[in-house]
Amino acid sequence: MDFRRIQHFVHVAELGSLSKAAERLNIVQPALSQSIKRLEDELGVLLFNRSRKGMALTDSGLTFLNHAYGILNQYNRAKESLSTKDGDPQGLVSVAMTASSLEALTVPLAKSLMQQYPKIKLNIESGLAANIQQSFEAGDYDLVVSHLVTASASIHIENLIEEELFLTSPYNPNNLGTDIEFKSLEGLSLIIPQDRHGVAPEVTKYAREGNIKLKTAQVAGTMHGTLQLIEAGVGHSFLPWSAIHERVQQNRISARKVVSPSLHHTVSMVYPTHRPLTPATIAVMDLIRLAAREVYNKGNWVGRLLLSSR
Repeated sequence: MDFRRIQHFVHVAELGSLSKAAERLNIVQPALSQSIKRLEDELGVLLFNRSRKGMALTDSGLTFLNHAYGILNQYNRAKESLSTKDGDPQGLVSVAMTASSLEALTVPLAKSLMQQYPKIKLNIESGLAANIQQSFEAGDYDLVVSHLVTASASIHIENLIEEELFLTSPYNPNNLGTDIEFKSLEGLSLIIPQDRHGVAPEVTKYAREGNIKLKTAQVAGTMHGTLQLIEAGVGHSFLPWSAIHERVQQNRISARKVVSPSLHHTVSMVYPTHRPLTPATIAVMDLIRLAAREVYNKGNWVGRLLLSSR
């Protein structure tokens, strides 16, 4: 497959126009049109629906666009790796994190990066745990930090911390510093996104085993949305200390450790096994380990550290 045809395809897909893409690429429009046609012939599918209004991606085109971005990202990483001098990594590293990991790691990671690797550009994005892995395996990200990862042959999972989850509630001074037994959750309005939240199956399992009837709130959302709902008195949820400690210290919410049984999930760093790691990516991996240890030692990431002593 001609690499230039993939580049041509991406430009046409982004602009929705052969003429605009030809202008951006500085080639004549008939040559660009022929390049797209040959790519379609090679793939055996129609990538665009053509009309007077422009070029609209077909379903096959949308699918291939995700793969095309991954191919281009890998090509750029390869170029960066070849241009890196020993001991002086450079280039772009893209990391996807779930919201709570983002809260915990972003500041210490950024500070270390600026001090040690001024030539590395770091792009950190937040995403839903259930969606991040698919984008990662397509090549959109170099690394992932998440608590919901499914093992596969194309990824390596390195556990960072077994993170404790706290019952997070509207502020009540009587709840500060106390534990709550799982059976006492009965009757509380619990904000738990059933289709995306990693703790939902565990909570359901414990409730069923203990014959405990749990009440689910009518509204659920992202972590930040959930925190807003809790502060407004709408309900309670299960969140890690890394995401809530500042609000607890500001007396905006209350948090209690759930016991008998406890709730927790494992946060891991994920990197690919089917493509080489650039020196910049390896450097960022080391900084993520350091940041995780730093936040844990400060008491802002509560749980059991799983990192090795290296």
